[in-house]
Amino acid sequence: MNRFVFCVLFILISLAGKSQTSDIPDISGDRPGMATPPALAEPKTIQVETGFSYEQSHLDNSFRETILYNTTLLRFGINKNFEIRLHTDFAGVRTDSLTVTGFNPLGIGTKVLLFEHKGILPRTSFLFNLTLPWIGKKEFRPSNLAPSFYLLMQNNIGEKFSICYNVGLEYDGETVTPREFAAVCLGYGLTEKLNVFVESYNWFYTNSGPGNFADFGLAWLPRHNLQFDISGNVSFREISKYRMISFGVAWRIPD
Repeated sequence: MNRFVFCVLFILISLAGKSQTSDIPDISGDRPGMATPPALAEPKTIQVETGFSYEQSHLDNSFRETILYNTTLLRFGINKNFEIRLHTDFAGVRTDSLTVTGFNPLGIGTKVLLFEHKGILPRTSFLFNLTLPWIGKKEFRPSNLAPSFYLLMQNNIGEKFSICYNVGLEYDGETVTPREFAAVCLGYGLTEKLNVFVESYNWFYTNSGPGNFADFGLAWLPRHNLQFDISGNVSFREISKYRMISFGVAWRIPD
């Protein structure tokens, strides 16, 4: 799997070639929040988003610990309205009865810009992801193809505030009934290079109650094509029984 990811990255870098960056805006990463902004990777660039996260849960009287030693999302900008995506993680999962380490299934997808921001109308994109059942650690793979669909929207309020909101449907590759996803994220620019955010994200299940969570964090842009981030997550159900922390980097190639 490592060879596959690095080979894909090398090919995409070769395709991108050289480009002028004087008029390219600052990088906009899908990380660190759970809500995904509608911004696309710049045309003829590759955006590498990678990081580490630690999650521990004692919800529903069961223990689960998940460590993403490396989570990697590759985004290749085709044009201003379209990008393609590849995603995988190297994960370790420990429960009351199981300990497994290996690669999560490979995910492929696309993000398509539908509308630009105009007045009160939000900038809107459509995101499609497809998790493949043939690649990755056997214990992590779904039995069937697992698609997910999202509408991604964002409004800017002045020069410093933004509100990003998502709605979507996610299939797990095991059942025919999807779970619903919704998220709202508020962002604020402390400076030109430092942004903070707080968000609520939620999953809704047919046969059980919703999963309600919140996270908060910051992103620092030392260069226009480079972002570092850190964030923390909690559960609204029982704050003392769930925690997650993550940090990572997003890098756009070429500069």
